[in-house]
Amino acid sequence: MTPAAALTNRALLPTRPAFGPVTQSRLRRLACVYLVVAALGTALAHAPVADAWRITGLGLLFPGAGFLAHTEACLSTGLSHVGMALGASGLFAAALGLWWATGNVLAPPLAWLGTALWAGLGHPGPLAPGAGLVAHQGAALAALATAALISLAWPWWRAHTRARRARDNHYLRHVAPHVAPHAAASGATPATSSTCLPEMDATHLQRLRFALDRALQPVEAFQGFEHRDAFQTAALRYQVNFLGYALAMTQARYTPACRGHMHQAQARLIDKQRQHRVWSYWQLESLWGHLRRNPDPVPHDNIMYTGFVALQMALYRASTGDAQASRPGAFTLQHPNGQRFVHDHHTLTRHLDAAFAGAAFGLVPCEPNWVYPLCNAMSACALLAHDAQHQQHTWADRHAARFRHQLDAEFLNDWGQLVPCRSSLTGLPFPALGGAMPQALPCFFLNAVAPDVAQRQWLLLRRELFDAHGHFRRQAFWPIDTGNYGWSRASAYTATALAARELGDDDVYHHCLDALAQECPATTHAGAVHRERASVWSHAVELMALAATRDGFRQLVSAPPALSGPWIERVRYPDVQVASAHALGCGSLQAVLHGAEGLHTRVVLGGLQAGKLYRVKGATVTHVVAGRLGRAHLTVQLQGRTPISLTPAERAQP
Repeated sequence: MTPAAALTNRALLPTRPAFGPVTQSRLRRLACVYLVVAALGTALAHAPVADAWRITGLGLLFPGAGFLAHTEACLSTGLSHVGMALGASGLFAAALGLWWATGNVLAPPLAWLGTALWAGLGHPGPLAPGAGLVAHQGAALAALATAALISLAWPWWRAHTRARRARDNHYLRHVAPHVAPHAAASGATPATSSTCLPEMDATHLQRLRFALDRALQPVEAFQGFEHRDAFQTAALRYQVNFLGYALAMTQARYTPACRGHMHQAQARLIDKQRQHRVWSYWQLESLWGHLRRNPDPVPHDNIMYTGFVALQMALYRASTGDAQASRPGAFTLQHPNGQRFVHDHHTLTRHLDAAFAGAAFGLVPCEPNWVYPLCNAMSACALLAHDAQHQQHTWADRHAARFRHQLDAEFLNDWGQLVPCRSSLTGLPFPALGGAMPQALPCFFLNAVAPDVAQRQWLLLRRELFDAHGHFRRQAFWPIDTGNYGWSRASAYTATALAARELGDDDVYHHCLDALAQECPATTHAGAVHRERASVWSHAVELMALAATRDGFRQLVSAPPALSGPWIERVRYPDVQVASAHALGCGSLQAVLHGAEGLHTRVVLGGLQAGKLYRVKGATVTHVVAGRLGRAHLTVQLQGRTPISLTPAERAQP
């Protein structure tokens, strides 16, 4: 099937309304709740009770309305009450922001009710004649005017969005495959051959060292990480997650036959997720989001932890072959109060399975009451990878079709963009802010679980990244680094470059990395490359992008490579860095080491056939015999970039 045909048959925007049936039911429920509150407020405003309670009733009509009861007093007093009404509305808006940022579902209703009580009970005074009636009538007229405006505008809006979707689908069918044929096509990266083995250059190794130096420190240490907040995108857990993803992708592509420090770094990052400081946020989120006191971050509506860590474990196993995270209790969490929450890779994926099965939206709340398509795509990758590693079909049989359908039905806005997140309680979406990155990064993960959606969303986004003259539009990228809230486009460029590489769009990939280099220049310190204006998260995503290939992540998730020996068991890191290490057929190994000119270093090899003679190139000896444990030791004199190879000799050692 040609790319154009694939898009025509499988990846067009649905023509249905923007609000799916589950969203519509949540919005109707929200409207009913508001009508009940407004009716209660109206009854209080007209009841034969004290003025304070009548004013409180007015405050239930909308945030700050109670302060308007005194606006018919003298000018200065009236203006002060108008100001207080505006302040109450601002406080409610801030509470909505807190709800979104931390999952605090109590903040908005408490802010609304609190300002209503404050207006009525905290500012007593005689109610001006007719003030209650005037305020109530004003609110009613405003509501009626809003309803009338929506009723008049809605048919026009629906016709407009239908026409836009028709144009977008025409673009997907006929234009996009010719504009970006690589992005539209699918297919695996050709298998590595012995004549062209992927290898990191010296600069790439310096970027890798940025990640390794943070990963290899003691598990309880977090030097070099950023400490901004525990709830949003700068949280420690996301820095640890994406450094783990970056090391796994780097290992899988460049050094699948190198163990030692590469394996240890990934394993320590998983252990860092067990540190209480990383998951302590959940006790608060669970309390104010679910009204529960359970501090265990795994079981309920927290796939930003459960799903992300499960994916980290899956990528570790796919890139190393090490199944230690699957041992019973391997991911046990210890609370300072003595509670122990026993988990491992299997328990995490079982919780994900149950969460997807019970999710009304088909997608799971990532934190209390908020459903993010990005986090769900990552959690879906975790389930798919677990299936691939254990010959199971949980994702395909139980969730894949519904996930794909609900993504289109409930999480596309009128413009055909993915909704960043939607409230599972109210159905309200968060506005599509953030420029290109919130649309680009989901494409990377969706390419593993719903590649047709990933291709469609990428092609629609790609159109916005270039102007009519084909010039790259840097203004399409938000100037705020979501990894630390600093002033730079680093996170936007790196995340978009990562998605572009996975989807085969080298043009956008190079544009993004060129812009990153110009706007966030790199410096080298103690052997590691660092971008001063980029977050740790952005450094991790850049490393992922450098390791990415077309459909490479999808292959790693759904068809992990079969790893076998021989391999490099140990080198003296950081004095020696491994730029390439690949086990070839017939028990051969090819590797490239980097280190100081003239340095003599010891290299330990493993996975050899005990007692067998091997021919060596690049070391101080030409032959070596594997010991009874399948190991051998070489001494190598480094010459900057130093290739070494190992091949079985024709005869065995007597």
